[in-house]
Amino acid sequence: NLGQCFRSLERYEEAIASYRRALQLQPDLIVAASDLASVLALAGKVVEAEALCQKLIQSHPQAPEPRLSLGVLYRDQGRLDEAGRKFEEVLRLAPRHRQATLNLAAILLERNDLAQAQSLLEMAARAGGAKTGLLTLMAELRARQGDIRAAVELMSQFLASNSGRAEDYLKLSSWLAAANNRAKAVTVLEEALKVLGDKSPRLTINLFYNQLCLADWQQYRQRLSKALATLRAPNPPPLEPFMALQIPDLDPEDIGRITRLYAKRFDRLPGPATPPTWHRHRADDRLCVGYLSADFHEHATAYLTAGIFENHDTDRFKVHAYSYGPDDQSPTRRRLETSFAHFSNIRHLDHLAAAELIRADGIDILVDLKGYTRLARPEILALRSAPIQVNWLGYPGTMGADFMDYIIVDPTVVPLSEASAYQEALAYLPHAYAPVDTQRAVAPIPSRTQAGLPEKGFVFCCFNNPRKIIPDFFYLWCDLLSAVPNSVLWLFARQDAVIGNLRREAKRRGVDPERIIFASRVTQEEHLARLSLADLILDTLPYNAHTTTSDALFMGVPVLTCMGNTFAGRVATSLLRAADLPDMVTLNLNDYRAKALNLATHPELLPEMRRRLGLAREKAPYFETGGFTRHLEALYHQMWQRHEEGLQPDTLGLPYL
Repeated sequence: NLGQCFRSLERYEEAIASYRRALQLQPDLIVAASDLASVLALAGKVVEAEALCQKLIQSHPQAPEPRLSLGVLYRDQGRLDEAGRKFEEVLRLAPRHRQATLNLAAILLERNDLAQAQSLLEMAARAGGAKTGLLTLMAELRARQGDIRAAVELMSQFLASNSGRAEDYLKLSSWLAAANNRAKAVTVLEEALKVLGDKSPRLTINLFYNQLCLADWQQYRQRLSKALATLRAPNPPPLEPFMALQIPDLDPEDIGRITRLYAKRFDRLPGPATPPTWHRHRADDRLCVGYLSADFHEHATAYLTAGIFENHDTDRFKVHAYSYGPDDQSPTRRRLETSFAHFSNIRHLDHLAAAELIRADGIDILVDLKGYTRLARPEILALRSAPIQVNWLGYPGTMGADFMDYIIVDPTVVPLSEASAYQEALAYLPHAYAPVDTQRAVAPIPSRTQAGLPEKGFVFCCFNNPRKIIPDFFYLWCDLLSAVPNSVLWLFARQDAVIGNLRREAKRRGVDPERIIFASRVTQEEHLARLSLADLILDTLPYNAHTTTSDALFMGVPVLTCMGNTFAGRVATSLLRAADLPDMVTLNLNDYRAKALNLATHPELLPEMRRRLGLAREKAPYFETGGFTRHLEALYHQMWQRHEEGLQPDTLGLPYL
């Protein structure tokens, strides 16, 4: 008992001494010996701990405790296969052993083996006993099954009766965010900080990010400063890379370091039973390319890529899709399904089974379209599903992992001078890294009244996700409204809290809140049509408009951007240059403001911009889907040629620089 007290206080050497004394008094006290092994591991004496567990298993073959301790030791080392086997051994000796049941369920959840995990958790629930560990695992299960409401309810129930760890509060806040309840997510994180203090810097950074998503700029400068200091410290906390992309003032090296730290979690995943071999034994000599995504439905990524999939040269390429997202039964989904030679729904496969299917299909190059965005399953890539694995389009940054070989970029979004910030080798496309699908349907253009706009007056527009709007830009936009009579700012927001916050900020800047107009949610075809009503699209930093810029240029609407210092902040610059509007790129906020004001007060300038976009639609390579696809295929062939020659991935497409 004294050893347990010292262990709880993290005074491990004293705990070890107490357990050793207990064993002197009663050498056969198996519980004390197992606890000693656990504390040895906590104290960093892993080899001694493992040896003790193995010795106890030999001397007490029917005792579950040593096997449990060894399983936990393996789990903490990331040796999940071995850990799982030990927990299974415990359950064979003691079929209702609660800790072994929960530990094994946790490993199955990490593998995305949801059916087996659910079976174990339901068995634990029927057995009764304390609900502490069960509730958090059931919450995780429900979240992975897509039942976010149940996940929130279960984790909230747990935290109401337990102090909880920072990780529990972070998960609850992320699920609330997924359920479009950012305001509640902020409340949860503020409560966590009250309970836990500064024990977890991730709480403060996540709070800052969630406030960004709400356009809630309370303590903005202080919290930004604290977040930057934390992330630039010698040992920063693990942070979801997608959040890092949206924190102002981080540079590519900062983001690369944060992402590499995050990617270390994939070292825990078990590899295949036998290492994969990549010898091609098939009569068909076409290159097999697979696209991996959760977004083969009504989604921005699908809108950009549908034309690429349709234009692949089927005489030279055999193209597969691996979908782990929902089938929304939409026309976009049906169009995508017919674009591929093979369309596999892997949503219900665990990570290892999905990787094994991709290997069995003989995929040469697996192209990931998700990166670290919501619902991504990078674990499938971490299991090395194909000899060449490529990061493209869905995530504007490095994945920081050695299981990714290339990232497809262009000379604007990632200059060669920044190659050191990327784990992947850079593969350059000549004009823009992102395609545009010129075959998309467009609804009839509505009237300004139908779109909720005033009949007259200049329309500044930004349909970016509100999390991309930072005070520096919004305050500048308010200054533009003050300088341009009868102008309005047309934004998009789904949550009442965002609308209220932005209108309140406008009022504080001396702008009538009614001049901030919020667009309703409509279909993609209707969205494209109403974009034509905007006079000028205003972009943001540190994260640009990406698909939104593409949509506007496709519809002939000028976009004004300020070039950033990261991939995510240079996408609009890339697309504007490709669409022959390089003069709409500014390099600082003063020039951005001056350019916007000049365009808004000299109405004769905008028709010329639209005319140039119309010409670009006819002549610019950016708008020619077939040509874009040929350049992409050329990169795939270069990747494969290096692989066949036994060469490591290296920079490709240098002639374009």
